[in-house]
Amino acid sequence: MKQKLLLISAFLLIVWCSAGQVADRLGVSLGTSYASQKWQYRNISNDMEHEYKVGLQAFVFAEKDLAEMMSLLTGLGYIQKGFKDEFVFTFPDASVADVRNDKVVLHNLALDLGVKIRPFSSTHLPYLLLGGRADYLLSYKDAVIVEPESGIKINVYEPALEKFNKFNVSALVGLGIEFNDFLFFELEYNPGLTRNFKSEGLTVRDQCWGAKLGVYLNRWVD
Repeated sequence: MKQKLLLISAFLLIVWCSAGQVADRLGVSLGTSYASQKWQYRNISNDMEHEYKVGLQAFVFAEKDLAEMMSLLTGLGYIQKGFKDEFVFTFPDASVADVRNDKVVLHNLALDLGVKIRPFSSTHLPYLLLGGRADYLLSYKDAVIVEPESGIKINVYEPALEKFNKFNVSALVGLGIEFNDFLFFELEYNPGLTRNFKSEGLTVRDQCWGAKLGVYLNRWVD
C-alpha cells in the first residue's frame, strides 16, 4: 500500500506540473465523502441499503477556459468510499459476535473530467459542474467481527470484496461558489454508473455525496 501511494503521489505531481503549462488555473481541494452502497440481491425481495459513512477526499486539479462562462476541469486525487453496516451476527451456539469494525472502506484513486459552467459574472461566482469520475480501487478495509469463545476475527464482506471490480465509472454533478477567483466551496453528487460487483445473485453499486473546500494556486504558481 505504501509503495502504491508513493508511485501515485509521484505520478500526480508530474501530471499536475505538466498541466500547469497549459491550464488557466491550478489548485488543490480537501473535503469529505459521504458514501454508501446498494447491494441488490436477485433472490431476495428486499435490497440491502447500507448506511452512509464519512470519509476523506483530496484532489489536485487544473482548469482550462473554453469560453467566457465555461471551463474544462480535470482532477486527480484520492477518495474513500464504502459503507457502514450496523448488524447483529449470531453464531450457531447462540453467542453474539463482537463487532470490532462496522465500516467497509474502499481506498480509491480518482480521475475527474467535467465542464464547469458559470451562469453569472460576479465577485462571488456560483457555478455548476457536470462530468464523470473514474475510480481505481487501491485497497479496502473490511468490517470485522469476533467469535466470543475462540476470539477468532472474521472479515464480514471479504468474499465479495476480493472480487470487486478494480475500475468503476460514476457520474459527477456539483454545485459550488467561488470567492474572488481564489477560494471555492463545492457540494457534489457522485452516483455509480458501473457495478462494483456482479454475480448471478448479487449486484453492488456505489452511492456517494461529497463536500470540499479548494484553493486556486495561481498566485504562487505564476
